Amino acid sequence: MKVLCLFQKFSFSSSTIYLDLVNALADKGHEVLIAAGTSEGQDDSKLDIRGNIRTAYVTLPDQFHTDKIRKGLIQLMIGRKILGTVKKFFWQEKIDLIIYPTPPITLAGILKPLKKHFGAVNYLMLKDIFPQNAVDLQMMREGGLLHRYFRWMEKKLYRDSDRIGCMSEGNLKYIRSNEPDIPAEKLEIFPNSVRILPEDPEQKSRVKDKDRPVTFMFGGNLGRPQAVDFLLEGIRSLKDFPDARFLFIGDGTEAPRIQEFIDKEKPGNLILEKQLPRDEYEKRLSDADIGIVSLSPDFTIPNYPSRILSYMQLGKPVFAVTDRVTDIHALVTYEARCGWWCASDDLESFCSTVKKIVSEREKFNEFGMNGRNYLVEHFDVCKSVKMLEEAVNM
Repeated sequence: MKVLCLFQKFSFSSSTIYLDLVNALADKGHEVLIAAGTSEGQDDSKLDIRGNIRTAYVTLPDQFHTDKIRKGLIQLMIGRKILGTVKKFFWQEKIDLIIYPTPPITLAGILKPLKKHFGAVNYLMLKDIFPQNAVDLQMMREGGLLHRYFRWMEKKLYRDSDRIGCMSEGNLKYIRSNEPDIPAEKLEIFPNSVRILPEDPEQKSRVKDKDRPVTFMFGGNLGRPQAVDFLLEGIRSLKDFPDARFLFIGDGTEAPRIQEFIDKEKPGNLILEKQLPRDEYEKRLSDADIGIVSLSPDFTIPNYPSRILSYMQLGKPVFAVTDRVTDIHALVTYEARCGWWCASDDLESFCSTVKKIVSEREKFNEFGMNGRNYLVEHFDVCKSVKMLEEAVNM
C-alpha cells in the first residue's frame, strides 16, 4: 500500500516512535510519503528520497522554544502549509492510507480535502488530547474563545478521521466517556511502539556496584507537562543523599529553567545535557540505572508518554512520577512489573521512593527484564504496521 504521513516535525536523525513506524512500513514493502514540518534547515524545494520513503519538508518557525501565543499561531498555519506541500509533491499519487498524530489538531482542516481527493483511509494516532491538556496546565481558559475554537477543531478532527487509535485502555475509556458522538467502531487501542533492538546479553548479568550512586535518567522533551519544577524540588531535597544522582537529556521550554537551577543551586546530584542523536542517547541510557517518566499532577487526561519505551527497550527499570489519572501507574507497578511509582505532587513520597529504589538494587535486573519482555510482547512496531494494514483492508 501507499501511505501518506503528516507530521508537524520529523527527522531521520531523531529518536522517535514515528521514525520507527515509517521505517517499519518501508521494511514491509509499503511506499511511504511524508509531508513534515521542520525548522532545522532541510531543503523544502525537493524530495528527500531514501529507498521507498519520500519526504517533503515544510519550513516552519521554531515552535518548541517560544511563547504560547507564537506557538499557537504556528500551529494554525501548519495544516495549510502541509496541504500545499502535499499538492506540490504528492497530488498525483494513489494514496491508500493517511496517518497523522496529535499534536497538532490543526490538521483537522485539511482532512476532508485530502479524503475527497485521494479517497484514502484517514487514521488518527491520538497522542495528545488537546485542548484539555492545555486547560489542565492552565495555559488556556476553559470556555474562553480560544478554547471553544480548538474544541470545535478537535471535534472536526475526530469526525473527519475514519479510524482513531488511542494509546492505552485509559485513553480509550476517556474518549468514549467524553466524546459520545464518536462511533464506537472508529475507536481502537493503537499503542505507542518501537523497533525491537537485539537484546544486550550483558544486561541480564549486570550487577550495580553498591559503592557507586544510582543514576536516574530523564530523557526527552523538557516542558510543562513533564512536571520539571517538581523534579527539581525533589532533587534539591535529595542534595545530601549521595547515593542518587540525576541526568536530564533533552530540550524544551523548561530546559532554561533547569540550567538556571543548576547555575544558582550548583547541585552535585544533577547534570543537564542537550538533546542527543539517537545512538548517543541510547548509549547514555545504557549506562544509566533507572529511567524516569514524569507528568504534571494537574492532568485530568490519561497521558501515556512514549519515552518509557526506550527505557524498557534497554532493560532499564522505570521510576514513574505522574498524576493519578494516567494508567502508566498500572503498567509500571503490576502489568509489566518494571519499576516504581509515586505521585508528582507528593514530595515526601518522591524522596522516600528514590531511597527505596537505591536500597533495592538487587531488583534492577529483574524489573529491567520484565519491562523488556513486556515491550517485545505488546509494543513491537511491527504490530502497529499490521493494524494499519488491517485498517485499509476493512
